[in-house]
Amino acid sequence: MEMSDLTTRLMPFMASDLGVEQETLVGIFQGKRQSVAFHYYPPCPHPDKVIGITPHHDGLGLTLLLHVDETPGLQVRRNGTWYPVNPLPGALVINVGDILQILTNGMYKSAVHRVVADTKKGRATVVMFQHACVAGLVKPLPELGEAAYKAIEKVEYIKGNFRALAEGTWFVDSLKIN
Repeated sequence: MEMSDLTTRLMPFMASDLGVEQETLVGIFQGKRQSVAFHYYPPCPHPDKVIGITPHHDGLGLTLLLHVDETPGLQVRRNGTWYPVNPLPGALVINVGDILQILTNGMYKSAVHRVVADTKKGRATVVMFQHACVAGLVKPLPELGEAAYKAIEKVEYIKGNFRALAEGTWFVDSLKIN
């Protein structure tokens, strides 16, 4: 409930940035599903031979991640370069997911990120994925101008996203309107 409340408290800031009504953004998250994952990455004496989690985008609306310890490992890619996201005690990392990228018509982008292993210490995180949609659809908000992405039913979006993950592709890219 606290994570859902935090998501709701973030929406006025995002709505102001996007130039849309607060209620619009609150409505795309309010009452939607949440899922939680607990990740543990054990120490690895050969981190150059493994990867904790391969590069990916988060497919849903928002991701809220809590580092349980101070072990680094999360990295984000920008312009072809990987940058560490160092843990800050008590702080959350918030990622924009592909659904939010579509809903904001590309004004917010989902970040490509990965997790790399540490040689000496294990790493633990708690991750909350916040689902989002508009009346059962994943589509750009009409207030944001001409759609840059095709509308798709959320159920079909979820299926397509899992299929693309298995194939190593980005489903969000297949929804772009050229």
